[in-house]
Amino acid sequence: MKLLLDMYKSVPKDQRDKVQLMSAEKKARQEIDDLKSQVKSLQETERKERRKLAEDDAIKKIKRLEEQVSSLTKSLTAQKQEEVALLSEMEVTGQAFEDMQEQNIRLIQQLREKDDANFKLMSERIKSNQIHKLLKEEKDVFAEQVTTLHAQVEAQNQVVRALEEKERILQNNLTTVEKEANLRQQAGELHRRKAMEAAQTAADLKLHLDKYQSQLREAQLLVQEKTSSLEQDSFKHRRIEEEVAMLRKKLERHKKIELAGGADEVLMEEIREYKEQLTCPSCKVKRKNAVLTKCFHVFCIDCLKTRYETRQRKCPKCNAGFGANDYHRIYLA
Repeated sequence: MKLLLDMYKSVPKDQRDKVQLMSAEKKARQEIDDLKSQVKSLQETERKERRKLAEDDAIKKIKRLEEQVSSLTKSLTAQKQEEVALLSEMEVTGQAFEDMQEQNIRLIQQLREKDDANFKLMSERIKSNQIHKLLKEEKDVFAEQVTTLHAQVEAQNQVVRALEEKERILQNNLTTVEKEANLRQQAGELHRRKAMEAAQTAADLKLHLDKYQSQLREAQLLVQEKTSSLEQDSFKHRRIEEEVAMLRKKLERHKKIELAGGADEVLMEEIREYKEQLTCPSCKVKRKNAVLTKCFHVFCIDCLKTRYETRQRKCPKCNAGFGANDYHRIYLA
């Protein structure tokens, strides 16, 4: 019930009037139905009483009842009129309620449009504020750029002044350089004359140099011939010394044979000498199996290879130079 009262309070006044009219209409219809049922009951009772009662009291009662029925019919007609009036009022109030609803809808639509317009205005205002802020920032940036440009212009002016000063100094230097160039030109002419004289002397010296070179070549040829002859003489001398050494060894061997009592000792000594002759005189370990074609001394092939690879390319006995094709292997049977 409380909930219904709260709902009734929350309903607008027009709706309340409409609800009251509808409730009043329902009550009037209910009363009409009650009255109709009473009239029917009274008619039935009247019929019964007419049948039962034939007396005057019954007639009086019937008259009273007829009066009641007439009064009830009058009240019924009045109720019907009230009902019609209420229905007409309900129609009017319903029409007014519909008009009010349409008006409310229009007002709500207008409010929405105003809200949209206000929202658009707010968004435009925010955009304009942002644009104003950006323009202000751009203005500050341009102001900073203008200050930097002024500073740059001032610096450029200072550079121009410095360049003008340098230009004056360079002009002064140019005049001095022109004077120096004239002096150098004069000195260059003197140097050219001296160079020509030097070229003449150089040509004379070249002629003398050619003479001296030809004489030097002749002297070198003579030196080469003498050195080759000296080498041949030294080679012959070494050969003779080797032959003398061999003869001395033979002489010593013969002396030993004469002094020694038995022939076995002499043979053992000769075998030892022959072994020494067959072993390499450089390493004194391996047998002789290679010969140098320059001096015909015999060594082992390993000693000659090691001397060639270590760039000690001279004979261990006579120091004669040899190359890669100057030593060959031999096979002693």
